Amino acid sequence: MTTTFSAHQYDMCYPPGIEHHWWTLARNRQLEKLLRQEFGDTDTLLEVGCGKGVVVKSLREAGFNIYGVELADVQPVEGAQAWVDSATDACDWASARRSEVTGLLLLDVIEHLPSPEQFLQRLENSFPKLTAVVITVPTCQELWSNYDIFTGHHRRYTMDSLEKLAANLNWTIKIAGYFLRISYLPMRLMAALGVDRNTRINAPSKAMRPLHRLVALLCQLEQAIIPRRIRGSSAYAVCYLRKPEQQ
Repeated sequence: MTTTFSAHQYDMCYPPGIEHHWWTLARNRQLEKLLRQEFGDTDTLLEVGCGKGVVVKSLREAGFNIYGVELADVQPVEGAQAWVDSATDACDWASARRSEVTGLLLLDVIEHLPSPEQFLQRLENSFPKLTAVVITVPTCQELWSNYDIFTGHHRRYTMDSLEKLAANLNWTIKIAGYFLRISYLPMRLMAALGVDRNTRINAPSKAMRPLHRLVALLCQLEQAIIPRRIRGSSAYAVCYLRKPEQQ
């Protein structure tokens, strides 16, 4: 994997306090739900392309045995330093550590890659005990904007394109769906009107944090009542590798 954020992009996308933003809260809660369904206490997880370790820190606090690697030489957020290795290619991580990993998290990573299949195959070959990969991606090309260009996206996905990617790798998707539907219509309207998005993500002030928690709760409620194939601005997929004995 050769794609990294610049220092400017990190400053714009990972401001101090970003862990309190509704988008971060909502995605972390969805991830926590998925991981509790699919992994047990004995599993070791690794987030590949973990940025400053915001998700690693959150999931560590939730009780998961998770680590992170980030290709860029970036300083992890406070509280994540012990669990995140920066300036590290996941496939070059110490072999003893790679042999312990049973699940990988690729959270808004593969949209940055021109050829994600090659990278995912390389990961599969580098982690001998790997059984599952959890992927999140931005979705729906009709939402394409200046923000996608700023963050170096090559595409936005759909459920169909995620399923095709998994099939090409001979992986099985156990569960998948759209989420963050609350932002789909505003983003669709902005794209239709040609209105640029703000490329700086603003962390909420202390006074605004209760509102962000409320919005994250609404995102949880929508996940409980809206069918998974109804479009949102992001999607998730839990992919299982087909081992030779299963084929």
